[in-house]
Amino acid sequence: MNTPPRTLGLIAACLLAPLAVFTIGDFLGAGLRFPLVLYQDTVCGASVIPIWREITYVTSGLIGGRSALAILLWTLGTLLLIAAACLLVVRWYENGQRPVALLLAGAGAAFLLSCVAQYGPLFHGAAGWCVPVGVPLVFAAAWFVWRGEEVEGEDGEDEPSSSDSS
Repeated sequence: MNTPPRTLGLIAACLLAPLAVFTIGDFLGAGLRFPLVLYQDTVCGASVIPIWREITYVTSGLIGGRSALAILLWTLGTLLLIAAACLLVVRWYENGQRPVALLLAGAGAAFLLSCVAQYGPLFHGAAGWCVPVGVPLVFAAAWFVWRGEEVEGEDGEDEPSSSDSS
């Protein structure tokens, strides 16, 4: 059975886990990408860049092209994760949690597409390489929420009805 506290814990784990490990160019730098922050260590030093700062870089025109698209897709994934958590809290006492699972799956897809947009379909290119290590966690959380609802529905069908005994 899938309970809201477990699901909220999974979403929190998805928000706190590093979802991608990457290098920049020909090992000019490397970093970890979390849903809410980017940590990178380059030849210029170490940086922790929150997602709202990255959005500011894109909107001001400082970052453009494939990098801007990757940042916008990553932001979409983060917003879908936050929306899944909010929807779970709003529908805490309701049975249907499939919209939460769909939001989580959409977040995983957005994170994966962000990596593809930046590094190419094989996660390796002129910009460096990327390993989306935490993205399977997001897809697993979506599957857990979706599957938990199917198990709950099956439990109710197995019980015999008492109205047939006369």
